[in-house]
Amino acid sequence: MTRDDIGDSKMKSKEVPEDNFLLTLPAKVPGFGFHNKRWIDLSIRFMKEVKWDEKAFQKLVMDEQKKELLEALVRVQKDRGLNQVSDVIEGKGNGLILLLHGSPGTGKTLTAESVAELAHKPLYRVTCGDIGTQPERVERYLDTVLTIGRTWNCVVLLDEADIFLEERSAMDLKRNALVSIFLRVLEYYDGILILTTNRVGTFDEAFKSRIQLSLHYPTLEKVDRLMIWKMFLDALEGKIIVSEAQISGLAEYRLNGRQIRNTIKTASQQAFYQGKPLEFRHLKIAMKVANDFEEYICAARGQTDAERAVDALARAPELAR
Repeated sequence: MTRDDIGDSKMKSKEVPEDNFLLTLPAKVPGFGFHNKRWIDLSIRFMKEVKWDEKAFQKLVMDEQKKELLEALVRVQKDRGLNQVSDVIEGKGNGLILLLHGSPGTGKTLTAESVAELAHKPLYRVTCGDIGTQPERVERYLDTVLTIGRTWNCVVLLDEADIFLEERSAMDLKRNALVSIFLRVLEYYDGILILTTNRVGTFDEAFKSRIQLSLHYPTLEKVDRLMIWKMFLDALEGKIIVSEAQISGLAEYRLNGRQIRNTIKTASQQAFYQGKPLEFRHLKIAMKVANDFEEYICAARGQTDAERAVDALARAPELAR
């Protein structure tokens, strides 16, 4: 093999390389792991094209008008350049900033995951614990996160971003610095950035103009819970002996989406341990144990989680729908 055989023409070719040429190529390439947030060596042998699941977005349990609007914004942002309305200053206002707010377990994180699938982009999830609270560290870390987001064309999810969204105070200069840094980040990021919070009542008013779309996730109604029960049960592998009437009965319990998932997971693991198909009795046992704990916490505090959030002015009381 000559030097010309491994030149630019060979490297740019879309044809499958010959065996001799393959021997000159590395067996691994560096890649960034979005789960552990580290650079790692990836074996080429196990690499394959990503199969995006656009059906995940359609399965979201949310108001259809909101879902249609969200889908339109994501698809337009995906096809950048179409009907873009830019800011007067170049580089400002070209991103899609979404705020998802509501009580825990109502579908905020699942929405972010589904948006990434719809946009055919990887999801880069960051929490406040990753970022820290020291202003200098926060600024450096956020710059790194958003640089990675641009490089890999990600949907960036800042999960539980409460500390960065809280209203500024003349008595807390450190918090003011954090909020100011975050405002600058939102102003200039040009990708899809999703913020989630369950404490929108403490929101700083300066964020209102930075966010293009804000979606509220109310407490789940029975019809919502029924859809979630069916969705998670349908996704299980193996035999399931649970009737429609029994599933409807389970939906009467005021569980959030995460609690429903955990109940099914616990019940299915018990059934697997017993070597039996998942039955209604397995679900009832898991439900009772989880409900006993919830009632104990409520009795100890004298309030439900929702009531505590309202008293702390973190969320508004849920209105009947």
